[in-house]
Amino acid sequence: MIGICLQARMGSTRFRGKMLAKINGKPLINWVISRASFAKSDVKALLTSNLEEDDILCEIVISLGWQVVRGDSEDVLERYAKAVELFGLSHVVRITGDCPLIDPELINIAINHCLESKADYFSFSGIIDGFEVEVINSDWILKAYKNAVLPSQREHVTPYVSSSKRAKKVSIKLHEEDFSSIHLSVDYPEDIEVIETVLKELNSENFGYFDVVKLIKSKPELFMREEFIPNLGYRRSIEKDREFVKSLKAKSLSFEKTISHFKRAIEIIPTASQTFSKSYLQLSVGASPLFAKEAKGCIIKDADGNELIDYTMGLGACILGYAFEPILEGLKKQLEKGTIYTLSSTLELELAELISKVIPSAQMVRFGKNGSDVTSAAVRLARAITNRDMVACCGYHGWQDWYIASTTRSAGVPKAVKDLTLSFNYNDIDSLKKLFEQHKDKIACVILEPVGIEEPRDNFLKQVIDISHENGALVVFDEVVTGFRFALGGAQELFNVEPDLSCFGKAMANGLPMSAIVGKSEYMKHFDEVFFSFTFGGETLSIVSAIETINYMRENNVINTLWHRGQRLKTAIENLISEKELEDIAFVKGFPVRFVLDFKTQDALKLKTLFQQECAKRGVLFTGSHNISFSHSDEIIEKTIAVYSEVFEILKYANYYGLIEEMLEGEILQPVFRKP
Repeated sequence: MIGICLQARMGSTRFRGKMLAKINGKPLINWVISRASFAKSDVKALLTSNLEEDDILCEIVISLGWQVVRGDSEDVLERYAKAVELFGLSHVVRITGDCPLIDPELINIAINHCLESKADYFSFSGIIDGFEVEVINSDWILKAYKNAVLPSQREHVTPYVSSSKRAKKVSIKLHEEDFSSIHLSVDYPEDIEVIETVLKELNSENFGYFDVVKLIKSKPELFMREEFIPNLGYRRSIEKDREFVKSLKAKSLSFEKTISHFKRAIEIIPTASQTFSKSYLQLSVGASPLFAKEAKGCIIKDADGNELIDYTMGLGACILGYAFEPILEGLKKQLEKGTIYTLSSTLELELAELISKVIPSAQMVRFGKNGSDVTSAAVRLARAITNRDMVACCGYHGWQDWYIASTTRSAGVPKAVKDLTLSFNYNDIDSLKKLFEQHKDKIACVILEPVGIEEPRDNFLKQVIDISHENGALVVFDEVVTGFRFALGGAQELFNVEPDLSCFGKAMANGLPMSAIVGKSEYMKHFDEVFFSFTFGGETLSIVSAIETINYMRENNVINTLWHRGQRLKTAIENLISEKELEDIAFVKGFPVRFVLDFKTQDALKLKTLFQQECAKRGVLFTGSHNISFSHSDEIIEKTIAVYSEVFEILKYANYYGLIEEMLEGEILQPVFRKP
């Protein structure tokens, strides 16, 4: 069913009551109806408002055999949706009441082209103003009615579909010349004089579009007029759009105590934080929480008492949740027994034996406190075993000189140290081969994160191990992030590969400082001579927390739960990006248990800042990272999805109208590692 829908009303702001204005003695509405009636369609209807002033239009068109659909005076899109459902239309032909010269043959051409091309939206380009015809697939009318939020989309019907990357849009030119600057629609009283002059020259009511084109070419002086502003109504609605987008911002949170604390902290603590990733580089000063007072489960409370859902979870350390009750019980008991002794604790053996049961490559175990401790220990051990100095690395491995030398944060690292660290690319085995060729018999070990947010391809991890061993180098998996998250035994268990040495941390003690280097006995035994020793290596609270955490995870199917809930959230975010057509500016990458939501374009950090700002106002602490914890319930995930949906909407239109920076309330985020 094809429906010609005439959009008209009496309440024009520029020319009130114009639909009854006389052109050669006949009302404008009658001109449009009489000419459009010759077009082929199943339904012809006037779409007008419920206002009393439009009753007269309804009477006229009904007397001329047309249908009527009435609706909200501002929401024109609603009237089109009503027409689609009332008449069962497959396609809508949109014409407007200010076009008295409308050509029925153009309507027929537009319908045929739209159907033949299977377009969702069809229009003519370069056409004379006053002859426009648009044909829209009715599915898109209903989709727009459901999803369109901007004033321009509700008032002008077609912007939603015409701007959509999903819709198939077809536009044809009727002539090489661009006549869109020729104004033959009725926006002002003086337009009637011009149209009457054109009608006099044509000397017939039986004329078509191309007759007018010939007249333009033969007597262009008839169409010369003072400069006018075309599509003024649409331009005004664009201004409404901009104000509407700004109004989508939620009420700002109070950060009075946060800012006061920040001003004091920055004076005495460099970056006002102990960790770059927790500093004001990654959290917008003035628009995001900066300091925590307490946390429980997956809810963090900041210095001002604001409570927010957290997905960063202590940079991935709190895999069960903050202050997780089953773990707290064991810690309370151990606290009464002491935290550090002159002698090694019996708990050290208990944890080492437990780790050796769950991690495939763990024949022997040593403990550290941070990830940097054990990755650096692995490098030192490999150098001692191979009697080589160089290291090939891929991924992030902590703050120690040997690794940080390869980044833009290398200030203070001697050049001699920098020269010993080489980098290769993940999933690019040739980049590793090249290093071995260039530095033959000089590379002690290859250290890499077995998986980050990119899945290994073409048996990449096995190839790394084989090539390294062929060249006499050890292989170290940095599983500080992946351990006890991707699987209890880490990524090596998930992908069924065994390195020579592995480094674990973060999640293994649910937030207490604990790390471990594990590996084959033939290599780990060298720690008898290689110095790796510090006061708090056997600190008991962290060891107890690790034991309790690993056992709880084994007994309560935690890993499977993380994958399931993470998949639900990740898929929902991907769907939101797709539904809102944000693929050009936002993306999700990684695995359900650990993924990132990040932004593209040169304004990526501004986009991320605005997203963080508006998420915080709605109760979600956003940093980009999503480290799923056992405390992220289905209810929490549903709330997060609802928040992201709202904020994506803001981001979409703020980006479209260039309002990103104008809407920011705090400082723009900065990268931890800068481009050289």
